[in-house]
Amino acid sequence: MESEREYVIRYGLLGDFGRFRPAAPVDCRRGDLAVVRSPRGVEVGEVLCPATPQHASYLRDATAGTLLRLATEEDERAVNRARQLGQEVFDEARRGAEALALPLEVIDVEVLLDSDHAVLHLIHWADADLRDLVSALSKRFSMHVLLQDLTKAEATHEEHGCGSCGSGGCGEGGCGSNGCGTGGCGSCGTTKTDDVRAYFAALREKMHTRTRTPLL
Repeated sequence: MESEREYVIRYGLLGDFGRFRPAAPVDCRRGDLAVVRSPRGVEVGEVLCPATPQHASYLRDATAGTLLRLATEEDERAVNRARQLGQEVFDEARRGAEALALPLEVIDVEVLLDSDHAVLHLIHWADADLRDLVSALSKRFSMHVLLQDLTKAEATHEEHGCGSCGSGGCGEGGCGSNGCGTGGCGSCGTTKTDDVRAYFAALREKMHTRTRTPLL
């Protein structure tokens, strides 16, 4: 039945996607922007295609969300306002992390359409208690702050270190001849903080260009 049709929709800075069922009958086409309720909150996503039984079998672990409506001009303006607020949260998060001497780098911040939820994308090179940082951001901006830890994903990237370094860092002997290359990695401590920040600043710019620009 038409009312039971689901769509595969991509959402979020990292390009997550899942199945979304319309709250009311709606005809979507590939490339349409839609307001959805994802596991993170209310946000705007991009319609990829109608969901088929095959999609349901491949996306078993993806919670089916709700497609609330096709995005309107007001929704697009709200996205731009959320993006501006996200820049403020990003700047404050970086200042807060530095003030608390936290061993992490904030790569980007997403503020969702409802402006009640923010997602901090970060990497870290040592364990740390982030509760003070999250609490301060939540109080200042009156929103729920979620953490998206990209450390494990980046640890396998050839430009960012070595395959021998896991999330717990290198072995007791440190990085030997079979360990990190000259570029170092975040979990080893062989790369200076400024070098790590420079690398992820460039990555953040790439993420903005690749993911955000085509949507609006």
